[in-house]
Amino acid sequence: MFAPFTRSMTFTLGLFSLALSPDSLADTTPETAPTQALELGATTISADGLGSTTEHTGAYTTGSMSTATRLNLSVKETPQSISVVTRQQMDDFNLNTLTEVLRQTTGVNVQHYDSDRVYYSARGYGINNFQVDGMLNTFGYMKTDADTIIYDRIEVVRGATGLTTGAGDPSATVNMVRKRPTAQWQAKTGISGASHDNYYSYVDVGGPLAFDGKLRGRSVLAYRDSRSFRDNYGLQRAVGYGILEADLSDDTVLAVGFDYQDKQVQGTSWGTVPYWNSQGGKARLPRSTNMAAHWSSWPLTDKTTFATLDHRLGGDWHLKAAYTHRQSDTDGKVYYGGAGFPNPDRSGMTAWASHMRGTSRMEAIDLNLAGSYTLLGREHALMMGYGEAAQRDVSPFMRSDLPDSYYPIQDWKHMGGIGKFTDQVTDLKGEHSKKQQKAGYLATRLSLTDRLHAVLGSRYGSWELESAEPKYNANDQLTASGKTSQTHNDMWTPYAGLLYDITPQYTVYASYTDIFKPQNNRDANKKYLEPVVGSNYEVGLKGSVLNERLNLAAAYFWSTQDNVAERDDSVPPNPVTGEEYYKSGGKGNKVNGFELEAAGEITPDWNLTAGYTYTHSVNGSDKRTNTSQPLNLLKISSAYRLPGAWRNLTVGGAVNWQSETYDFSNRPTGQRKSEGRPITTRAKITQQGYTVVNLMSRYQFDEQVSASVNVNNLFDKKYYERVGFYNGVYWGEPRSVTLALDWKL
Repeated sequence: MFAPFTRSMTFTLGLFSLALSPDSLADTTPETAPTQALELGATTISADGLGSTTEHTGAYTTGSMSTATRLNLSVKETPQSISVVTRQQMDDFNLNTLTEVLRQTTGVNVQHYDSDRVYYSARGYGINNFQVDGMLNTFGYMKTDADTIIYDRIEVVRGATGLTTGAGDPSATVNMVRKRPTAQWQAKTGISGASHDNYYSYVDVGGPLAFDGKLRGRSVLAYRDSRSFRDNYGLQRAVGYGILEADLSDDTVLAVGFDYQDKQVQGTSWGTVPYWNSQGGKARLPRSTNMAAHWSSWPLTDKTTFATLDHRLGGDWHLKAAYTHRQSDTDGKVYYGGAGFPNPDRSGMTAWASHMRGTSRMEAIDLNLAGSYTLLGREHALMMGYGEAAQRDVSPFMRSDLPDSYYPIQDWKHMGGIGKFTDQVTDLKGEHSKKQQKAGYLATRLSLTDRLHAVLGSRYGSWELESAEPKYNANDQLTASGKTSQTHNDMWTPYAGLLYDITPQYTVYASYTDIFKPQNNRDANKKYLEPVVGSNYEVGLKGSVLNERLNLAAAYFWSTQDNVAERDDSVPPNPVTGEEYYKSGGKGNKVNGFELEAAGEITPDWNLTAGYTYTHSVNGSDKRTNTSQPLNLLKISSAYRLPGAWRNLTVGGAVNWQSETYDFSNRPTGQRKSEGRPITTRAKITQQGYTVVNLMSRYQFDEQVSASVNVNNLFDKKYYERVGFYNGVYWGEPRSVTLALDWKL
């Protein structure tokens, strides 16, 4: 039990002691007070107002952000729905992964496909647009659930964000903003242990390095070693992040950095747990069920190199350039009982087996100019820029000749006798693809009167996708290229928002943007689906009160889309590549709903985020779609520091409630066809509405040391996080308890 904990501590604290050795501190600590650093993308924090950086503020909101429009605006000044999960909220509720963050984010629904693939959705559509520090990043289902220890905050803009991300759905854009070097030396480290042998440790060190503070750095290291409530599943994740920031002049700041996340897993599943048994009754399999071989693994290693340059031209005009290179590698073999229906003797299941091997490389560049200008006696803001992003995926050509007898599982409870399959990995190029988009963009915020403001923007560019699935004969000669491509030029995405300040604290707004999304989803015939097109509208009321430390919002939204992709559950995934197939949702898909949110500081010692969302989706025939996603979501998180003699104690809780979800599956009738396959009929699987309650508490012994306890799913509620996916269900997590100790310099 304690071996993972020991390895975790040795890995992290060994590096920590090296970073904080007396010689290291002596060499880098300046004798005089460092000069004020020019921090890229951040503003100073005062007692009355907040900047964009949330670390060390103790706040549950931010003073400014630019994810929606690239203009540096407050939440109230942005004509879209926005949620920000700050560093303080992540620390309070032990939100160590992006999935855990989004579970507490207003309007976002989180559902797993299996143990290592997670699906996020908002406003009736999947979230596919991700940014890091405002730069477009490519993420797949395996790449999104990253450790959040390296981030200052997570910004989520709901609705379409075509101005900053290009093609996409009117769901949401998730922007993960990294921590930056600090002007003063700081160091923090911590260890934790949780239910199911879940051990974690980290170290975070940063500050001035040389040249009287003009060169600053920061390093974050973390390691997790955990088991699971699921049988045979384990995870180890190593995280590294380093950044150097230099004032090249009084007006120019250069930052270069690297982040690394290596996720190794055992017992990887590839699908859900069966809901029906072979006779058509409920299988009633326990939460611990995992029909994966103990060696089944789908690892992932991510390496990202980035650089930014911020040059002040004069006044408040800035020229910014950014570059990102990301490489994701995987090499694992998966064996999971994802097909069939269990018999009483635990037979009846058939495995999906595949060698998951490949590399994905992404490069993105962005150049923009922003500042204010005067027109007709009023001051306005302007931003213009150009960006490119390209993603290249490649896998080697592999040969496999497994006998049919390898796939049926004799006893899904005892799979230790199933050996890892062998195949031949050749030097030939297998399935590969390239996706590229280029665009210029322009946005301005016009002060039409003292109270009336307009945000106008436009993005113009192109999108291109090429893919190939070559075939070779036994002599390694190419027999088929399998090439497909689609190109979309002259893509124009307009953006318009109008805001009116009713009072200095409250603003009403309306916004509109077009939707255009070329699809890289293919149908069962391996043909790409037609692009998604549509429109997105939103009207609302925003408030900023209590010295702008509490944000209030109410919004009504609606959108229309054609050709929305829907997963085709009637077709199993490709056993070689793992690709899953889709079908078009047809024309006239409509989504409408409304949101309410409060986020920030109620009193100096009481933080709160509370959000309610109603989302209704229908197709062109006015039939409800997306029934596997709830109509209603309610999320509340609150932390309170006690007064008087209990001043050192902070307590809090989080409540997540969602309404009923359901989806359809193939249910056995108990009869079989002549060849032995079961005869099935369509049947609904329903998850009734449910509530999950989490608790937190933290005791501050002194300025350096604190201890905390977090309890997730306090009442051990049993529920399905996802229903109907390939005739199965995905169990939500049971109750868990985490004990943590943190120390800071």
